[in-house]
Amino acid sequence: MSPKKKIAILGGGMAGLSAAYELTRTPELRARHEVTLYQLGWRLGGKAASGRDALGRNLEHGLHVWFGCYANVFGMVQEIYANRTPPPGCPLQHWTDVAKPQLYTPIGVKTGTGYTYFPLTWPTNEGTPGQGGVNMTPAEAWTTMWNLFVLVVKGVIGRLDAAGQAAAKPAAQPLPGGFAASALVRLVETELARAKELFARSQSTQLGLHELADAGGLWMKSLLADPSTVDAQHVAQLLDMHRRLQSAFRDAAARARPAVAGTPLALELQIVEELIDIAIAAAAGYFADLVLPDKPFESIDDFDFRAWLVKHGANAGIVADSTVTRIVYDTLFQYADGDVGRPSYAAGTALGVCARLLGTFKGSMMWDIQTGMGEAVVAPLYQALVDAGVKVQFFRKVTRLALSQDGRQIEAVHMDRQADVREGDYRPTFWLESEKLVCWPSEPDWSQLKDGARMKAAGVNFESHWCDWPAAGKEVLRLGSEFDTVVLAISMGAYKPLNNEPTMCDELLQKGGRFAAFVQNIDIVATQALQLWSNQTLEQLGWTSGKPATVSGPEYMNIWADMSQVLSVEPAVGFAKPMSLHYLCGTYATTLYRQPSTEAGVPTKAWNELRTQTIAWLNDASACIWPAARTPEGKFRFDVLTDFGGSASGQARFDQQFLRANIDPTECCVLSAAGTTQYRLHPAESGFANLILAGEATRHGFNTTAIEGAVMSGMAASRAICGQPAVIVGYDFLQRKPSQREE
Repeated sequence: MSPKKKIAILGGGMAGLSAAYELTRTPELRARHEVTLYQLGWRLGGKAASGRDALGRNLEHGLHVWFGCYANVFGMVQEIYANRTPPPGCPLQHWTDVAKPQLYTPIGVKTGTGYTYFPLTWPTNEGTPGQGGVNMTPAEAWTTMWNLFVLVVKGVIGRLDAAGQAAAKPAAQPLPGGFAASALVRLVETELARAKELFARSQSTQLGLHELADAGGLWMKSLLADPSTVDAQHVAQLLDMHRRLQSAFRDAAARARPAVAGTPLALELQIVEELIDIAIAAAAGYFADLVLPDKPFESIDDFDFRAWLVKHGANAGIVADSTVTRIVYDTLFQYADGDVGRPSYAAGTALGVCARLLGTFKGSMMWDIQTGMGEAVVAPLYQALVDAGVKVQFFRKVTRLALSQDGRQIEAVHMDRQADVREGDYRPTFWLESEKLVCWPSEPDWSQLKDGARMKAAGVNFESHWCDWPAAGKEVLRLGSEFDTVVLAISMGAYKPLNNEPTMCDELLQKGGRFAAFVQNIDIVATQALQLWSNQTLEQLGWTSGKPATVSGPEYMNIWADMSQVLSVEPAVGFAKPMSLHYLCGTYATTLYRQPSTEAGVPTKAWNELRTQTIAWLNDASACIWPAARTPEGKFRFDVLTDFGGSASGQARFDQQFLRANIDPTECCVLSAAGTTQYRLHPAESGFANLILAGEATRHGFNTTAIEGAVMSGMAASRAICGQPAVIVGYDFLQRKPSQREE
């Protein structure tokens, strides 16, 4: 029997964990691989890590809401839960206890006086995320996305009709002759009948807004049923039809505005008019740049998404200011150095991600995590790895990857041993009896560590780039002894040169080539996160339209979700049970992540800066979501926040909440800026014989910050080593031509 291949996985974020999971997923794979994972600090999960504090509260790196197109992460979680025996009484018995549909996702809209919210409730379908794959071409995904656009447009047209504001006939002309006969292919019987009816009517009368919207959707579907047959004439006719719809809607909106001013319908008219402008430009660009030349999404990544829309006819003012485009950038944190005034998002990646999110979701477009990510996902995954024989070494900080003499492979991995365990192996999780959950602590279990009491008193943070506590010792992993293959699953920020300090990958970078270009050209962005526990219900705070998950609100906490479901698994000992719980996040406009590790005061500086900014945000910007939480002077009423100590008032209550500056280079998200996709590498393309890459910075089916991308990258790392998994759902989506199905 041949010896097992020894694999050292550096980094325990979701990419490293999913790589370890796939490498040991079956008895046959476990017989072939000896996997050891080395992790900084005391817990796993990376940006998905969470922990319980002394009050029993769950503390996250940020807001985690999953999308229904996350086929791989849902699939992995479903498999783990199907194979585990949950502890008695644990609220997480089945994967459906991990995430539940979140249908209501209002979007923030700037007004002359601040912000308001456009109510958006998503349709559902019968699919189950994680099952069935992405069983459509990119063109079919686009068609599904377009159908959602038609539904939104028809919805507001219907409300105009109901309000008696669209009685005048739109100025649409008959549809172009000769188009239907050659273009209407592959429509199901009912759709074909409707399309023929609309075409026949268009020759003798003008079509109304509803009919124009229907016709545009049907012809779009028909053309994209076989993209290889599309020609420029058909595209021109289709776009002409869309522009007729745009003109007719614009006329109807102009007539209606005086009568609906100040009502919710006025806001809908604004949003849908902007949406039509942007969607038609996107359709024009999609056909011109992708369908007609038969090129993949990635082929237009040299353009910024906004610039690409303008190139194809979108109104520059709308593109710059509209909530419709802000959603795309805000959701994926696509701002250089976190500055919302410096957006950059590769056009093909942005368009492809939209097609995946809107065109391939299963069940619900969005899913709410029901507890902390650490206990819902990371702890069961960790247990599955331990059961599969994976060894996890905590408190290991990689300091140097050393090359062999010929420079072709990794010969040694140098690391600091941050702390020593008193006895045996470090036990990272604990049983929270009151909630029947296996949890991670928000700081190490100091009692297990030598010198733990002194470390605790000193406030040591082993996860911090600026931790100045001396290492307990040094370790070196050697090729042929401790490893045969290395998986570099540490976030790129840890090995990207950010200042004059050396990085763990300096020897590799000095070799130049594609790896150096990858590291030098993919940038990172800091984020911020806030958790507020309130003694008021959502309705008492003034939000009365239902449980929301919002985006594109006032900067910089422009993403907000009511996460009150987590309260059901948070004990309330020594304080009154909070009535609601709110998670907020956004980018952090800063370059502090570039500061040398010797600047130990950076984390405190960042927290103080964010505290000032966040209190100002609460006072000046939060009225749009919590209008009832205001003082007579119109400022935020801090007494709506839970007092965990019993005697705090005013801003002292804010200081009892949880504010996090994600400025550690390993905690920064990855940017997908225009012109950078060409530098991304697949996990097998490091250029070094025994080095495999993993992480959201690599090339995968999202090419952007997302837990799905990290998991896909980890799966691809495993495939590069052993050929498994043979299929990674959606991995090639951005590189497929419109006509190509998933491999």
